[in-house]
Amino acid sequence: MPHEINQMVYAGKEPWHGLGTELPANADYDSIVQAAGFYTAVERDVFAPPMESSIPDKKAIVREDNGAYLATVNRGYEVIQFEDVARTLVEAAGGVRCIFHTAGTLGRNGVRGWLLGELPGDIQVRSDKSPIKKYVLGYCGHDGSTAITLKNVATRVVCQNTIGVALGERDGAEWNIIHTTSARVRLEEAGRAFRRLVQGYERFAALSDHRAMTRFSEHQLRNVLDVVLPLPQDRAEHPRLEKARNKVVQLFHAGTGIEGPIENTAWAALQAVSVVARRNRSSGVRRTRSG
Repeated sequence: MPHEINQMVYAGKEPWHGLGTELPANADYDSIVQAAGFYTAVERDVFAPPMESSIPDKKAIVREDNGAYLATVNRGYEVIQFEDVARTLVEAAGGVRCIFHTAGTLGRNGVRGWLLGELPGDIQVRSDKSPIKKYVLGYCGHDGSTAITLKNVATRVVCQNTIGVALGERDGAEWNIIHTTSARVRLEEAGRAFRRLVQGYERFAALSDHRAMTRFSEHQLRNVLDVVLPLPQDRAEHPRLEKARNKVVQLFHAGTGIEGPIENTAWAALQAVSVVARRNRSSGVRRTRSG
């Protein structure tokens, strides 16, 4: 199963792996749900021979369409359908026309699923030539361990790897909901909060413009690094951490797109820190607390 993809659909540019079905520009919600493979998950009793009655504290989760096994979970586990998460995401966009960008199922029998929406109107920070895409991600699984997630991200999700990158982003807001008996209520609450976040993109754009006009020195940047990438107060050497800190400084001065009026600004510092933080998460470098 290449890239963990079971079934997927996309709009616009073909994903780098060349998989999935392209959506027509006028695709409706029901068409997207069907093309993405969003099946209904149902509960079944679990039996252990030679017992004739079901195991009281366990149940199985299977696909309703083909009976494929997904997971065995505790009785307190509440099934939340992929379509429920996708619909919450759509409703969170409210009156804003959200473009369905990618959606699909991942893993054995499509045990995990996602939907990525793109909000119209890229954010164009003052003097920065690179527009910021406004993606909103809904993700969940029927494997007994994957929480329901609603999150705004900057990564275009097209496979399990890019799901990992998107979930690792720390710049946006995120709601994680475990599959307990209160999951449906909490999903509704998260949806309302997420709608306020969507409406708050305007404020984010204004703050980003402000950062792009705020002068920032290397000395200030190193003070920031002492908080986000601190060096432990010990006698050991920490070459990977030192390399990461030096890379931030390098990108601050000469990173891709850091040129002209946004040089030596708080926006340049934010971009440099964000790039290195994402790389460190993917390579296993973790933030270390000093003291």
